[in-house]
This record gives sequence, C-alpha cells and structure tokens, in this order.
Amino acid sequence: MIIKKYTESQQLKAMKLLLNRLPMKHPLYSKIGMEIQTTMAGDYGEEMVYRELERMHLPYNYYLFHKIMIRTEKLFEIDYILLTPFGAIVLEVKNIIGELEFQVNPSQLVQTKDNGEIKKYPCPVNQLNEYIYLLSNFFSLHNLSIPVFGAIVFASKNSYVKTTTNETTILYKNDIYSFLRKLQNKPSTLTNSKLSQIKNLILKYNSSYDFFPLTKHYYIEPSDLILGVACEKCGQVGMNKVKNFWYCAGCQYVDKYALQKSLQQYFLLYDDFITNKTCREFLQLRTRYEANRLLRKANLIKIGNNKSTKYKWKT
Repeated sequence: MIIKKYTESQQLKAMKLLLNRLPMKHPLYSKIGMEIQTTMAGDYGEEMVYRELERMHLPYNYYLFHKIMIRTEKLFEIDYILLTPFGAIVLEVKNIIGELEFQVNPSQLVQTKDNGEIKKYPCPVNQLNEYIYLLSNFFSLHNLSIPVFGAIVFASKNSYVKTTTNETTILYKNDIYSFLRKLQNKPSTLTNSKLSQIKNLILKYNSSYDFFPLTKHYYIEPSDLILGVACEKCGQVGMNKVKNFWYCAGCQYVDKYALQKSLQQYFLLYDDFITNKTCREFLQLRTRYEANRLLRKANLIKIGNNKSTKYKWKT
C-alpha cells in the first residue's frame, strides 16, 4: 500500500522561485541554476522509480513512503522506505547516466559520459549505509527492533555499472520487483498490526524541508531579490493589478489569486515572519489597507497586536 506518494520536492519549487527573483548578474545565480538542474534530475529519477513501485503487487503486506525526513542524531531524508513483514527497506535512487565505477580508498562513484567527460560523486554506498544506520537508530529510540536493509537503484536505462561493489545491493529500476519478492526468503518478524504501528510512527515524526527561507540557507540578502507579485505561468516578477485580477505583461497571463500565491513565496524565500510593512515591500503594495486585508484573510498565525502585529506561516 502506498502511504506517501511521489511529489516534486518543495525544495525544487522554492529554488525555481528564488532564481526567478534573482537578477541574472547576482553572484549565486549560476550556482543555484546548476543546483536546480541537479535536483530536477534527481526528482525525475525518483519519479521513474515510483512508476515502477506503484505497479507492484507484492505477495505480502507492505507500506511505501516517498521522501521521509526524520531527525535523530541529525536530520536525514530517505528517497523511499518500504515497511515489510521482513523489515524496513531503504531505496537510495540515483539518476546518473553513462559508464559508472564504484571506487574505494577513496570511496567515490566515477561517471564517464559518452562524450568522454568524467565526473566524480560522493560514494552512494556510504550514503545508503548512513541512512540505514540513522533509520535503525530511530527505531531503537522508540524501542523497536527492526531489521533494516537497503539498495541503490539506478533509475535510467542509460546507466551502465562497469565496476560494482560487494558492500551493498545495486539495482536497475526494473530489478526492484524481483529484489523485493526475494525478501520472502527472510524470516517474517513484523505482524500486520506492528507494521501499522510503525507506519504511524514514521508519519508522526516525518518533518518538512528544514531550510526555508532560502535566502538564509544561501546567505543571500533579502534586499537582493526582485520585489513584486510573481507570475505563476512564466515566473516573471512584476504583475500589474487590473481591477480584481493580476496581469503579466510578459506572457499575458491573468490570475485572480497571484497575490496570495506570492505571499507564500515570502515565507519560502524571504523571512520567517511578515508584518504589514514587509508585506508591502515584498509584494510592492501601495497601501497598508491592501496588505492588512491580505494578511487577515490568509491562513497565518497572528502574533501580537496593533503596530507590533506580525504573522507566521501555518505549517
């Protein structure tokens, strides 16, 4: 059973919004643009693996989670967790094409593309082992003794593992089903009621992305951002209000709720708290009345009264 479906990461959405509000000459513009491309490739790989997982009909009860973030010794995020009667399975997805070699001493993954370009990545085996350790630690903290297994999954058919490793299981995405089916050879240690209990525990402790607002994460001055109401369709900042609608001169898109959508961007990008003044500055609103009406109608947490009033995003 799928408990937490695949969704595009909130981090990726926020990074795209941030790039739209940065001048092209900003010193971090290119860096963030490259990070977006890397994150998009990772998300696409996870989506491809999800399409494989959602078609499965395993001969035993299981729970599937996408993007679980938990804090124990530190905050960690796992691409996929499967809870089965035989234990918990961690799937670490990689969407890296070309010829791949697992190397040791130092541990790294070396990619050779068709054009001869060579890139080196941190070893995914070490990454997977760390997640297995941290998830096991999470279970132990809640007095649960659960076997935790793992596998690295290469999502693209254009990945060729030339040199592998015996330290962990390496799979292509079409190998996942047979890998999971073979778990039946292991002893069954978790009853259906216990699986349900662990499922609820994971959902309870699952955290949201912990690095908003992104200006703080990237050490960007909020004053560096382009201010105004953003167009949802083309990303251009600076929509104009025409009667009860917002109009984008760049793509001619008309949006009745562009102001409310840009208010959410404030918390993703700009600051943890918003006041009438900072609302007017960020959205380039002309009057206190317009900002006050927006903030009162939004589903925000109000703190203080009168001139000291500020608002926080309700998570």
